Amino acid sequence: MVYRICKRFTVESGHMLSKHPGRCRFPHGHTRTFEIVVSSDRLDANDMVMDFKTLKTAMREEVERFDHAMAIHRDDPLLPDLQRVHPDSVIVFDQDPTTEVLAKTVFEAVAERLYADYGVVLESVRVWETPDSWAEVSR
Repeated sequence: MVYRICKRFTVESGHMLSKHPGRCRFPHGHTRTFEIVVSSDRLDANDMVMDFKTLKTAMREEVERFDHAMAIHRDDPLLPDLQRVHPDSVIVFDQDPTTEVLAKTVFEAVAERLYADYGVVLESVRVWETPDSWAEVSR
């Protein structure tokens, strides 16, 4: 038997998709919701996969990294200006920072730590770009 829990985190963030043929290549923002699903084949001493508050604490750094930040490709010509003006709010990617890439980035950033520190398996990261559009990465 596998137990799963899910916690949602909402942030305001922007991105620019330099390869996009339409308006998404320009700076724009989204209210993004990150859904984190973790699992375990057994419950802990409190009969939980893990406490939701503990999951929130475990995700804090990654969530804060994206909140009110601009995600941008490393080759975008606006990168130097953005880093000069807002050095603490720019996240640089080797790929266009699509919703799929953001989901993968979060998954890779926390999967190993969640298992090592809490004994839970990160099943999936789903990133909602709009209320009706999302991308997901799963193991």
